[in-house]
Amino acid sequence: MNRVIAALWALAAVLAALAGIQAPPLPDHPWLVAALPVMVGVMLAGLFVPPARAVIAWPVRGLRRRPSLLWLALLVVIFGGLGAWVVTDQPTNGRALLPHEYAWLLLLLWLTLYLLCYDLDADQARAMGAQLGRSRLAGVLVTLTTLLLLFSVVEAYLRVFYITTDGYGFTAMNYHWYKNFYWGHYNSLGYRDYEPKPDAPGLTRVAVVGDSFAMGHGINNLDDTFAQILERDLGENYDVNLVAQSGWDTDVHLAYLENFPLRPDIVILSYYLNDIDYLLQDPAVNPDSHFTFPQNPALYWVVLNFFAPNYLYYNLLQFTSPTRTANHLLDLVNAHLNDAYWGPQAERLGQIVDWTAARGMRLIVLLWPYVTQPDVSQPATARVKAFFEGRGVTVVDMTDVLRGQDSPQLVVNRFDAHPGVLAHRLAAEALLPVITGG
Repeated sequence: MNRVIAALWALAAVLAALAGIQAPPLPDHPWLVAALPVMVGVMLAGLFVPPARAVIAWPVRGLRRRPSLLWLALLVVIFGGLGAWVVTDQPTNGRALLPHEYAWLLLLLWLTLYLLCYDLDADQARAMGAQLGRSRLAGVLVTLTTLLLLFSVVEAYLRVFYITTDGYGFTAMNYHWYKNFYWGHYNSLGYRDYEPKPDAPGLTRVAVVGDSFAMGHGINNLDDTFAQILERDLGENYDVNLVAQSGWDTDVHLAYLENFPLRPDIVILSYYLNDIDYLLQDPAVNPDSHFTFPQNPALYWVVLNFFAPNYLYYNLLQFTSPTRTANHLLDLVNAHLNDAYWGPQAERLGQIVDWTAARGMRLIVLLWPYVTQPDVSQPATARVKAFFEGRGVTVVDMTDVLRGQDSPQLVVNRFDAHPGVLAHRLAAEALLPVITGG
């Protein structure tokens, strides 16, 4: 090795060892304890103990006599090592790398430099090139390397630029969005919200109750959700508190509202058609039954652990099916029109109306249609609206607000019809005059 490569080889070993020292003992990474001391020992011997150099060079000299085998070994080290890192640690944008991950990547760099450069001279390199040129395996290796590079580029792109949600919570990207932007990003009350203001004379407290629509599913910046926009627009004399979690249905809203430690003056119930999901557990009527999952264990493992096949399977093969998405929406609409489901749902909603009225709280319902096709969901939203208005409750129906809007910011992304940044802003603007009487 020339001096620059030798210095880089040594530096990779030193930095890997330092990263390994900083990493806590992890049972999933026993290699950390065994591999790093061996790597440092080999590096020191290779640089400073001349008699040891021939021993260290022996394995790679054998591979260089068969350049195709050396090429294959490099593919295993580089792509196999990166694949093991991806499967084990699932690196994604929004999460900082941990010390043991740096140690692993530097170890891969160290091994790659060893295979490529250790004890290599120009004559050996020319001889290997000539031998590869005559090998019938060269074309196969070029094709394999190209495919692995393309797969790696797509995988890296998705992990860096496509950590986002889908409409149904199926994809790996959705899971890591929740991991990086939602789970653990809570206030002391357990909600994706800032800390509530303390009670004070003249303070009006608003509680927003709901599910993924209320908490901002797919919106990275909490400040872009309608609850936070509304709080800013209302001013210092208001405090808007979130009482919402992704996945909540109507059957749990009242229980969490009852247990909320602060007494609201105004309750905003954010309602979407899937709030009736708790009644649709039978596969014959469950809206999610229109989407399929990999049944083959090997395919399931690949789709679960790598973003590229995950994106291909779910986003391109599942969510782009007009039949699946239309049937999912129609199942929700039909559930609201079917008295067998609407009866229990109306009873639950009535309990919320009665509870707020008994405590002198003002109830406002923010009624969401299907964001991109509000007219399709109108038969169901009209029934919900009529129910609440019949009980004397103010309803802010987003159907008319969203009808005719044409902007990609209305939804989170093309595979997720949850309200996007623009829809949240429009919701806050529609709620503001209702709350203030302006």
